[in-house]
Amino acid sequence: MTFKKTPLFQFILLLCLFSGCIQKTTNEAGENEKYDGPAMIAQMEFDRTKDPATGTVPRERLMKALAYTDSIKKMLPFQLIAGYGNWTERGPTSDVVGVSNGNTRANSGGNPSVASGRIRAVLVDAADATGNTVFIGGVNGGIWKTTDITASPATWTFVNDFFSNMAITGICQDPVTPATMYFCTGEWPYNGDAVAGDGIFKSTNGGATWTQLSATTGTNFDYCSKILCDASGNLYVTTRVGVYRSINGGTSFTTITPTGLTTFGFSDMELSSTGRLHVSYGVWPFGGGTCAYRFTDIPSTVASGTWTSPTTGYPASNVRIELGCNGSILYALPSDNSFQVPTIHKSTDGGANWTATTGQPTVGWASGQAWYNLAVDIDGSGNVIVGALDPFKSTNGGNTWTKLADWTNNPGLPPATTQYVHADIHFIKLYGTNRVLFGCDGGIHFSSDGGTTIRDKNAGLRIKQFYSVAIHPATTNYFLAGAQDNGSHKFTNAGLSTTTEVTGGDGAFVHIDQDEPLFQFTSYVYNQYRRSTNGGTTWSNVNLSLSAFGQFINPTDYDDAADIMYCANSAGTYRRWTDPQTGSTNAVVSITNFNGNTVSAVTVSPYTSNRVYFGTENDVGATRLCYVDNANTIASGSAGTNISTGLPINVYTSCIATGTDDQNLMVCYSNYGVQQIWVSTNGGTSWTNIDGNLPDMPVRWCMFVPGDNTRAIIATEAGVYLTQAINSGATVWLPSPTFPTVRTDMLQYRPSDGMIAAATHGRGLWTQPYYSILPATNFLLRGAWNGSKVALQWEYTPLAAGATLDVEVSTDATNFVKVGSLSSTSGKQYGFSHIPGGNNVFYRIRSNEKNGVIKYSNTIKLFKNSAGAGLDIINLYPNPVERELNVGFSTEKGKLIYTVTSTDGRLMMRKEEELQFTGNYVRSINIAGIAAGNYMLTISNGKQKLSRQFIKK
Repeated sequence: MTFKKTPLFQFILLLCLFSGCIQKTTNEAGENEKYDGPAMIAQMEFDRTKDPATGTVPRERLMKALAYTDSIKKMLPFQLIAGYGNWTERGPTSDVVGVSNGNTRANSGGNPSVASGRIRAVLVDAADATGNTVFIGGVNGGIWKTTDITASPATWTFVNDFFSNMAITGICQDPVTPATMYFCTGEWPYNGDAVAGDGIFKSTNGGATWTQLSATTGTNFDYCSKILCDASGNLYVTTRVGVYRSINGGTSFTTITPTGLTTFGFSDMELSSTGRLHVSYGVWPFGGGTCAYRFTDIPSTVASGTWTSPTTGYPASNVRIELGCNGSILYALPSDNSFQVPTIHKSTDGGANWTATTGQPTVGWASGQAWYNLAVDIDGSGNVIVGALDPFKSTNGGNTWTKLADWTNNPGLPPATTQYVHADIHFIKLYGTNRVLFGCDGGIHFSSDGGTTIRDKNAGLRIKQFYSVAIHPATTNYFLAGAQDNGSHKFTNAGLSTTTEVTGGDGAFVHIDQDEPLFQFTSYVYNQYRRSTNGGTTWSNVNLSLSAFGQFINPTDYDDAADIMYCANSAGTYRRWTDPQTGSTNAVVSITNFNGNTVSAVTVSPYTSNRVYFGTENDVGATRLCYVDNANTIASGSAGTNISTGLPINVYTSCIATGTDDQNLMVCYSNYGVQQIWVSTNGGTSWTNIDGNLPDMPVRWCMFVPGDNTRAIIATEAGVYLTQAINSGATVWLPSPTFPTVRTDMLQYRPSDGMIAAATHGRGLWTQPYYSILPATNFLLRGAWNGSKVALQWEYTPLAAGATLDVEVSTDATNFVKVGSLSSTSGKQYGFSHIPGGNNVFYRIRSNEKNGVIKYSNTIKLFKNSAGAGLDIINLYPNPVERELNVGFSTEKGKLIYTVTSTDGRLMMRKEEELQFTGNYVRSINIAGIAAGNYMLTISNGKQKLSRQFIKK
């Protein structure tokens, strides 16, 4: 792969020179694969999503896309919610380590640890005197809360999908008014110029709802390293461009950056119990810069020129220095140019004077990643804990150190300990009596005895960041999914469940042979693969290349008929693995029509034998979309067929999809600022853009609705979107209402039962049956019982004379039969009377235009009982529920009353509305302010009252 000379690339190059890029051991057995490649991931995401016009990633556009998505979801009527699919969350809620995974994660007594996802921000809720309530911020998983971190397992509540795409880097709380909370965004330690944050958000109700502070929407707050509140409720934030203060709750901010420290940003900030504020300056200041440190005793009034410099001994670094503080005692962890911590420094007088401690944890304990993961904290008893790859503790002022845990805890690879903490520690907090919290790339860990016993608290924390998914062709609940930092996972159970991490390291693309499912494949980085020949029970390594050929998370596709794996490789080539079931025979094939670019998307044609579609990025020349016939045998140096005419030329191809044949194609791009989705009806000879009303955001995967070239589903940065009618620039895209607003990387489909699976990057795996995606609703049907008959009314304007209108009825809302037909007239009003065969019936109208266009009305359910009332609760979801409870129901027109009551009869909520017509409805009820427990939702229309129980988590 050819890298652009971006500032981030220059930094990555230095990483490779100084630390060899990969620090953690990879052995021939595949044990202990590195659980992250932060620099490579950063470069990959930059290439995927940058706006070609600016060369930057405009995260402010994502904010608009997320807000648009949420607003559309709230406005969708019931008939559209039903028509756009019903998704089910699959988790995982927890995981275990498979027999072939060398990363055992074992604790003392053989108790394996659970992993979730990367966490940088942790807050112990000051409103809870017990110290048991904890908030965490996932890099992609949003904000979660537990009211008892000591419980085994802790019970986690999800706060809001809206934040699932934000790199939350800090959370703080107003000590005067604990219900007021703030979090900042922008994962500064490795993003460089690649990915910005979205400023600062505020909650005034204990984290139930959040609002972006308008004063922080500019670029000054794109990369925030830390946010703090002082004893008076004043707010402080360090960013890549300076230090800011707000004395009015975030309404406005003042720059208080120490004079002379304005070039390279701030990596850390600590507020002492003495009131002294400490700031650490310098984030990767290569090119002559040096890190610095300042403090002030008057943070609420300090100006840029009134900070105090240390007198002696502050450590030197030109990378980063992390601080820990308790009263007048401070520790400083400086990174050198090899991204190690050569010495730990200490101050006992509030930062005025510093000396090096006499001891170090171990040689190279930072594992060459101190630029990325580094943390330290101390308590009032003189205990200090530091963390990088693993955590270490000193009880004597840093003279000697004890290793608390090991990132693999594999007895075969010393040094091992009796317990496990996931690799790459970003956060440490010592609080209360001997309590310790660790935030790392695998989630959150907790100790109640000062680190002697550490256990994860990740069960139920559903923040896995999946890149990929594969569906077993015959076993209903069997899926594979590859996760960033946390291996490849096997799902085997219905609903939310535990998975098995079958292979370790970064989990990239996964495949299951669709006609020989005993053969399954996961992958590590680049062209390193893991193979199972016994249906996923055991796995072995097949590393086609140990060098960096291909993408870091390498796109591949598996030809089920020919049993060949096609893989991205170095610039201008693809890699052909011809015996993936049994061997490692592979060849690198150059294709001139790749235009020298690196392949970024691979799709095997299901219709033409040995035809493979390849899409590229534009790392060398203009982006290309090609197909290669006879890809199984074609000689290196062949041309392939270029089908790029009319497509964008400076983009990153994220997915290529086929419809019902090779004539119907779709391609999507993951950049901001480009036309992202295109279709062809002639095999790629010409293309039409179908972005329509889609917000400007990355599109990472696309597929046609199975069997239908006129409808499509896409995976975007704001979840799953769907169109019911592809119509060039007039295409209307709507978000799937039952899917989270989260970055989604891949969609897959199983023909045997119509299952669609979606891999999200922050909220785990989700599934739905494709037949729950109903045809588009284009006009409104109303109906009511009139004695023994049903009276239907609707309005419809035909496209041209001669259209017909079919009345269809069903008893299950799935299988409809025609019971009558009307010819269109010059008027718009239509009516129909029908005697159904039962008291529970569904109706819809199908219009048939002369030009072949078919449209559907909404579907209504009419229920008749002895009292003549027509109230029926169709569904209640999600259940259990964390924030918004959705209820779908049918009823007659008139007054409706909703109540929520506790199990002991206490009224928690009451709401009324007047319905203007009979039909189906859906309502969203915000129950965020209700405590966890069992409740009853009751709906009454004056004639009938129905209740359903639900659980508030």
